Amino acid sequence: MATYVVGDIHGQYQLFTKLLERVRFDFDTDRLVSVGDVIDRGADTGLLLETLYEGSRDGWFSAIKGNHEELLLAYQLSPERYRNDYLDPGFGGRPTVESIEKSKKGKKLLEWIRTWPLFMETEGFILVHASLPRIQGSRFGDIELCPLRMARSTGFHTCLWARPPEIYPSFDQRNVVSGHNIVSNPGPASDGIILIDTGAYRTGVLTMLRLEDLTYHQVQGKPLVQD
Repeated sequence: MATYVVGDIHGQYQLFTKLLERVRFDFDTDRLVSVGDVIDRGADTGLLLETLYEGSRDGWFSAIKGNHEELLLAYQLSPERYRNDYLDPGFGGRPTVESIEKSKKGKKLLEWIRTWPLFMETEGFILVHASLPRIQGSRFGDIELCPLRMARSTGFHTCLWARPPEIYPSFDQRNVVSGHNIVSNPGPASDGIILIDTGAYRTGVLTMLRLEDLTYHQVQGKPLVQD
């Protein structure tokens, strides 16, 4: 049994399935966790979502929220307020909205995404999309601040939107694994911080980390992005 953590997929279904084949993923015994941003930008977002939804029901897949999932849910609750932000081509929400509207499972998919937590803990690791919020007066972050620390300008969770230099290791010395911030080479960004988003929607490189031995696994191909 192995536990894999995958970086931001952004609807790249073909890269995702190719990566599962590369690691010989065992759907009966292995487990896969997404660090968020499963949705948006990719032309195959709908197919990916439905596949992962079934994977969650079968027990091999789980996910934490990313900033794209947070804005999707805000848009669903208040489309007039968030339409320009979420449907902006640079953010890339349109393929997700269209696929949910077309899917017979659309409501179930949204209900499922709402259940995704802000973080996840495994033995020796903390998974969060962007960063743990910083403990005031220190250079460390705290998992307990994830649901509490909100950006004043947007009301969104800072743990889903943080960018360098606002990236912090955990005070309890557990490794923090996150996506959101694209890197050319996955791995430790500093002591206690591991970044695994290699920008699949842009670069065509999708990365997974196997937690048991801290090995990185990648595939590269042509990203499929909706115009």
